[in-house]
Amino acid sequence: MKIKNFFAVVCLLLLFQPCAEAEDQRPFVYTIVKGDTLWDISERFIDDPFYWPKIWADNPYIENPHLIFPGQKLRIHKNHIEILPAEDAVAVSAELSPAEEAGGSVPEENFAPATDLDLSSSEELVMVSTFGGARSFIADEEIDNLGTLIDSTDNKILISENDVVFLEMRNLAEIAPGDLFDFVNLGKEVAHPISRKSIGYQSVKVGTVEITGVTPSVAVGIVTDSSREIVRGTKVRRYQAVPDKIALKDADEALQGYVVSADEGKLALGQWDVIHVDIGSEAGLEVGHQFDILRDRQASKFALDRKGLKLPDIDLGDAVVIEVRPRYAAALVTSISNLPIYRGDKIETKTK
Repeated sequence: MKIKNFFAVVCLLLLFQPCAEAEDQRPFVYTIVKGDTLWDISERFIDDPFYWPKIWADNPYIENPHLIFPGQKLRIHKNHIEILPAEDAVAVSAELSPAEEAGGSVPEENFAPATDLDLSSSEELVMVSTFGGARSFIADEEIDNLGTLIDSTDNKILISENDVVFLEMRNLAEIAPGDLFDFVNLGKEVAHPISRKSIGYQSVKVGTVEITGVTPSVAVGIVTDSSREIVRGTKVRRYQAVPDKIALKDADEALQGYVVSADEGKLALGQWDVIHVDIGSEAGLEVGHQFDILRDRQASKFALDRKGLKLPDIDLGDAVVIEVRPRYAAALVTSISNLPIYRGDKIETKTK
């Protein structure tokens, strides 16, 4: 009798388990609030921050995958997320009770349709990872300030994570425990596309080191990341984080310059590539400034001969500044036309 009762209980548990799982897997609607990013949302609801590119792939009507706005609605499933168009979001809001809806509450009249994602009208740009590209150029003026990895505590040729290293630094008085530095390899020399003068070097980040102590002659650190080979003689550059999101703003005055370098020495550049320009904080450039990328328009072979005629520039796209140094800056290309961007193309800041 006890055995029969045991099997009856097991059968009942098996019968109700699918119902419980189905309840857990039921999709719900989340309303985006200020401060959300696709990275954070992917990590929070499906435990996978690297899922966000698939959100874009599964929602082909989204023109820009990195701009989201308070009031947009997402349908959260157990293993995937979908962005609801405006009309679907309104319909879902009418169908679901408040208890079934998660996230912030935003009036429908303030909801920006997903097909109207416009960089110029947004308050924030949700950054994508630049994979180190924001710092793939080192200006000549910075070379003398680079440190050098001179040794480690182990007799190894290749240095890796958790190794203790000794760094020769230019000004030890400005270094303290807890400071972070990047290991960088210098690449090809970069010449200005217009003047042809040397302005710096391509660089590749190969790791990160955290300072643990400073002696009269060297800084001591522990390697916290080694994405590529690190050897003695590798240069050291102070770490500078690029924020996940940047408040967009217009410049007070028009600043003009040129694209002088690109991520890892690419020739033809497109959307979401990082470019380096020859204006910086000394000229008044700030993080968040936007600029147009332009190219001189050449007259067609059928154009009438007019001396001194200057045709309008070709508008190649837009970019937003993500890092500023005294004479140079890094920017993320946010939109492009049907033409690639090259070194030597002009840039001009958008003004108020």
